[in-house]
Amino acid sequence: MNFNMNLKYILIGLLGMNGAAVMPQAIQQEVVEPTENALIIPMNSQNVTTLFDPQNSVSFDEERGVVGTSNNLTLDLGNIDFGNKKYDCIWVEMSYQNPVSEDTKFEFYLDDDLVAPKTSFSVPLNIAPIDYHTDRKPQSGLYFKNEQCPYEAITVFDLRNNDNTSKLIVEAAQGVINQKRGEVYLIIEDHHIRQFEDAYGIGKCNLLRDEQYNSYVKDGKTYNYSGLASFMKRYKNNFSKMVLWTKDKKWTWCMALMICAQEGAIPVTEDIMHFFQDELGVNLPVEDIRDKWSNEMEAYEWVITEFVDKGKCHPTLSFSVGLREDSESNPWRLYDYAVATKGLIFYLEAKEGSEGFNMIQKLCAHMKYPIGSSVMGYGAGDDGDGLNKATNPYNVGFMVSDFYSNGSFWCSYPRKAFQQRKGQAIEAKPGKIYVSLVWSDGDNIQFDANHLYNMFSAPGRGDVPVGVTMAASLQELNPFLLEYFYKNLTPNDELMAGPSGFQFIYGDSFATAAADPDGKYDEWLAMNNEWLATAGFHTGCLWNTSHEERYREYMRTCGLQGVYDGNNVSYRYEKGKNGEGVVSISQGAHCWKEGDVYNYLTGFKPSTQKPVFCNVYLIAANYGGLDGYERLKRELTRLEMYLPNTYEFLLPMDLCATFNKYLEEHGGKYE
Repeated sequence: MNFNMNLKYILIGLLGMNGAAVMPQAIQQEVVEPTENALIIPMNSQNVTTLFDPQNSVSFDEERGVVGTSNNLTLDLGNIDFGNKKYDCIWVEMSYQNPVSEDTKFEFYLDDDLVAPKTSFSVPLNIAPIDYHTDRKPQSGLYFKNEQCPYEAITVFDLRNNDNTSKLIVEAAQGVINQKRGEVYLIIEDHHIRQFEDAYGIGKCNLLRDEQYNSYVKDGKTYNYSGLASFMKRYKNNFSKMVLWTKDKKWTWCMALMICAQEGAIPVTEDIMHFFQDELGVNLPVEDIRDKWSNEMEAYEWVITEFVDKGKCHPTLSFSVGLREDSESNPWRLYDYAVATKGLIFYLEAKEGSEGFNMIQKLCAHMKYPIGSSVMGYGAGDDGDGLNKATNPYNVGFMVSDFYSNGSFWCSYPRKAFQQRKGQAIEAKPGKIYVSLVWSDGDNIQFDANHLYNMFSAPGRGDVPVGVTMAASLQELNPFLLEYFYKNLTPNDELMAGPSGFQFIYGDSFATAAADPDGKYDEWLAMNNEWLATAGFHTGCLWNTSHEERYREYMRTCGLQGVYDGNNVSYRYEKGKNGEGVVSISQGAHCWKEGDVYNYLTGFKPSTQKPVFCNVYLIAANYGGLDGYERLKRELTRLEMYLPNTYEFLLPMDLCATFNKYLEEHGGKYE
C-alpha cells in the first residue's frame, strides 16, 4: 500500500482506554473539524517513532508530514496523557492517496505496552530433540529399485543449455542405462548440482559435455547438442537400435518410450537420428514407428496385446508422461524413471466419458493393478483430477511427478525409515486463536525434489512453525531426498503427509471397480498406516472423501494424531484402533499471495467461552518460493499488530495434540 500521511490528527471512536484496545476503523467520510470533546494529538518527527517499516521508506516532510510506502507500516504515536478529562474521540488528520477499502485501510491500537511487533512466533515446548534414525524396517515392494553405483563409475552430463528435444532423448536413454544400476546422472537445472554434492561432497560433480557441439548448425538452424553428444559418444554401444518417432504424432513418443524400455533402444527424431549418424558415427539399426499405427487408439490396443497382456510391464507402476503443449519450451523430466521401470506409459485425455478416459480404464483393467499401485506424471491437458478419477477405481493412486529428474539414479539408494517426535499438547485457553500452517503440494514428488528442496534453503525458515507436506513413498523411491529434509529440520519444521496419506487418492471413488470395494479400501488403509508410520509422519491431509464411513474409517486406521480435511467439514474426534485419539480439523483457506493469510485469519474472532483452532494451507508454488517464509513472517507480524497476544502458532502435530486434549477434556465435543 502506497500512501502519504499528513500526521497531525487521527479520528477514531474510543473503544475503551484500559489495557489493549484494537480499533480497525476506517474513516468513510470527510470530517472537517474536531468535536468539542476530542483529544487532539499533534504528530511530527519529534513525537512519531517508526516500529515496522520493511522498506525503510519513512521520511518527514514539513508540507506533507510523515511519508511512507511500506506494506503494514506501523508507527508509534507516542505517550498520550488523558488526564481527568473525558474524551469522546481522538482526532488526527490524514491525507491518503488510495481509496479506503478492506485491503487498504488504517488500523489503530491503544495499548500502554505497545512495542515493536514480535517476530518470534513459536510457542516454547521445551522438547528434547529426537534422532530421526530408527531401526524400523522401511516399506518396500511398490517402486522400482536398482543397484547403487560406486562414485567412480557415475557419469554426470550437463544438459542445462541443450536443445529441449535433446533433453527428452537423453532422459529416456538414461532410463535404459540405469535399468540395472544408477550410473547416469543428468544436470537439467542448477539445483541438480547441489543435490549431487549433497550426496558426494562439494566439487564432486564432474560435468561432461562436448563443447564443440554448443552451436551445431544444420539446415540453417542452430542447436546446442553438447550434453547429448557427450552422452552418446560414451554410451552408443549400449543400445540395441534407434526408434524413430515424430512430433507430428505426439503419441508416438509414448510408444517409442515403451519400445526402448523393453528392448534397450534409444528414441530419436529424424534430426537427431541424422546427427547421430552423420556427426557421431552411430551405426545402429533404425525402427521407424511414425506410420506403424493408423491412429492413437490403435497404438494403445497394440500396447495391450504386445506388452500388457504378456506381463511385460511393471506390476505396480504406470506413467502419464507424454508431450504436453509446452513440451518444446518446458519439457518434463520423469522419462528416465518411466523407462527404467518398464512401466506402462500413456498420455490420454482424462475427461470423463472421453475416448482417452475409457482407454486409460481399459489399460488399468488389463493390468489388474494391486492395491498400492501408482500412476506417476500428470494428466493430459493439465487434468490431474481427471487422471485420478480414471485410475482410482482400479486400485491406482496418483503421484504428481512430471518434473521429477534423475529418478532412475536416486532410486538406487537403500530404503530407509524415519521418525519424528510426536505432537505435544499445550493448555488451550479461551480468548486465544491457535493456528497451524501447512505448505501444500509435498505429496507431489516433483515439488519435493525441486520447489520444496529450494525452499529449505530460504531465509526465515525455522522462524515460524510450519508443516511441510511430504511424500511417504520417498522412503523407497528416493530415501536420500527424504533424509535431506529430516537432516535439515529445525524445531519449527514438521514433515507430514499430503493428500491423502501415502498416495493421492479420492476416497469416495477408490477401488470402486473391484468386486469388493470396501475390502480393497480397507486394504489400502492398512498399507497407508504402515507407510506413514515408517515415514515418521504424525499428521496428514485427506481430500475428496465425503463418504461418512470411509472418512471415519480413515481416521480410525491412519495412526496419525490429526487429519486436515480438504473438504472443510466440521471438526471431529475419533478413537483410533491404536487406542489413541485422532482429530480432524478443517484444512482451511488456500493462500496464494501475501495478504491471504491475514485476511483469512482476521475472519476468526476470539471467544471468551472456548479456544479457537484453525489451519492455513499455503500454496507452495505461489505463496512459497525463496521469499515464502519471509512473506509469512510479515503477515504474522501484521496479525500481531491487529490482535496482540491472541494468535498462537503451533506445528500441525502440536495443534492436533492440543485440540485432542481439549476434546477429551470436554467429552469429545467442540461447540
